[in-house]
Amino acid sequence: MCEGAEGNGDAKLYKLSDLKAHTTEKSCFLLVHGKVYDVTDFLDEHPGGYDIILNTTGRDATEDFEEIGHSNAAREMLDKYLIGNFEGSSVSDKTEQVVKKTAVSAGQTTNSDPGTLVTAFKALLPLLIILVAAYFALGKK
Repeated sequence: MCEGAEGNGDAKLYKLSDLKAHTTEKSCFLLVHGKVYDVTDFLDEHPGGYDIILNTTGRDATEDFEEIGHSNAAREMLDKYLIGNFEGSSVSDKTEQVVKKTAVSAGQTTNSDPGTLVTAFKALLPLLIILVAAYFALGKK
């Protein structure tokens, strides 16, 4: 296993090609929340089985990790396998989306997008107009 990167300002940066080169039981890197972990030694200990982890290697596994609903203990355990960071800004954007999606599915509130409210209003406005027109049409007879 590589040296841990936690607390090290010179953390190693990994590329997608690095992740794709470590997708086996003999060498398994996992990318979660923009961080790269060497989980090779953990494969046999994983409660869900090693194949679950192997199926998420070679790509960003953040969404898979979050959808499972790992405990705080599992998240802390992951820290000891940290070997570096992922080189690529698109992961940060995707990670932010996954965290928001997970929070919403867990029932937590997030700052709602004002565009969503406007879209909902635009969809309901015609229905409101029809109901008001029907009310007045029926009320006059």
